Amino acid sequence: MVFKRRDKQTRWRRITEMLWPRAGWGRALQYLTHRVMRIPDDPRRVARGAFAGVFACFGPYIFHDYVIAVALAWLIRGNIFAALVGSLIANPVTIPFFAVAGVSLGQHMLGIGGGLPAWQILSAFGAAASEILHNVNAIFGEHEMRWVSLSRFFHRIYLPYLVGGTAIGLVAGLASYIIVLSLVRAYRGLRSARLRDRSEALRRARDIRGGDDAGGGRA
Repeated sequence: MVFKRRDKQTRWRRITEMLWPRAGWGRALQYLTHRVMRIPDDPRRVARGAFAGVFACFGPYIFHDYVIAVALAWLIRGNIFAALVGSLIANPVTIPFFAVAGVSLGQHMLGIGGGLPAWQILSAFGAAASEILHNVNAIFGEHEMRWVSLSRFFHRIYLPYLVGGTAIGLVAGLASYIIVLSLVRAYRGLRSARLRDRSEALRRARDIRGGDDAGGGRA
């Protein structure tokens, strides 16, 4: 294959680059920002897409935040690619911090106690997933369904996460909308100015060559 990697990546290498890109997160962020600014779409649609992507990162939508981002972008007529790029801020490094912030704020807003550390929040997601799998197997087997972990998870984790994450996501999404809209408009303004300057320089060069040719002809 023409585009096949020369150095085949191991599974551990792929996982490592998911957590920390080879060129660093700063370089990756710079590249993604450049890609967003060059999207051939209305700046407001690009900004709405960024809003959808960033908003989806802060809710309890782990492993399907991309679906939420795309659906929301389609609903508010935002750019789908910008939504996917915006949703990339949710990654294995940032998700624990987003989860702690969302659950803590949600619990405070709902008045149901203090915050929880990241490991307890993630373990609660694991326990809920395990109980869902057990109940699915119980439908086709002889086991009894269990709802204790799911009930505790919904009231102590998911509902606060949904409330707090939605609040944080709205603020972060609106900030992203304003920033992306300003950056895209500024980028396109600079690009248009450069194109005008280049066109003007070419026109002047043609005029000068035309004048020289006319002078040579008269001589």
